[in-house]
Amino acid sequence: MSRIDIIEYTGRPDPWRAAEVMIWTKRTRTEMSPGGLEEIASWPEDEKRAELIYMANTVPSSWEFCEYTFMVSGVTRAFTHQLVRTRTASYAQQAMQVLDVSQGPGWTYHTGPTISGNPERETIYHETMATIAAAYKKLVAMGALIEDARELLPTGINTNIAMKMNLRALCDLLRKRASPRNVSEWDGVLAQMRAGVLSVHPWASIFLNRSRDAVAADLYRELEDIGPLRDPRRVRMTKLVDQLLTKE
Repeated sequence: MSRIDIIEYTGRPDPWRAAEVMIWTKRTRTEMSPGGLEEIASWPEDEKRAELIYMANTVPSSWEFCEYTFMVSGVTRAFTHQLVRTRTASYAQQAMQVLDVSQGPGWTYHTGPTISGNPERETIYHETMATIAAAYKKLVAMGALIEDARELLPTGINTNIAMKMNLRALCDLLRKRASPRNVSEWDGVLAQMRAGVLSVHPWASIFLNRSRDAVAADLYRELEDIGPLRDPRRVRMTKLVDQLLTKE
């Protein structure tokens, strides 16, 4: 089960400071001074919110001045292989090269929705995972280097990864990874990221809940009634919705 924690964010603990910095950077055409930032801080919340609404519908470069650091726990290596394709972020991942996962309770793994609940599939899956765990532990006990033994470990093994990204990159990630073509873990991770950001920066809903994202979410749900996930027609239509979200 994945868990997302916000470790650090711009302006902590003031929920408005990051918004003030973003507004300040947006005003570069007219002024740029520390005093200007303090002036913005004195604005009433309604005035700040109105400026953010304007910013959410224009050039997003100022969004990059607001950053979040997440601790992403209990996700699979398969998931992180996709996550790190987001180039505009920084990562620090648990290293299987030096971590002996045969110690203590050992390693855990994810069971996909098309396997979980099906007795025959579960038996094959869990028995195979048990065989891998036993072989890994035996190799390490026999003196094999951890970096060699780790090659046995499956991509379904659970891991942890720290990630830092700015608001612009986060909005892009939430939009592009909303597609049902992504691995099943994405839904839970994205929902927790969104909720975490809104818990510290409620005003961020202006950027995270834009109308085209809501429309795309409705279209994705409608596509579920067309056929199986890999149905060619459903795949083509899903890709079209993806294109709506990825075009700036």
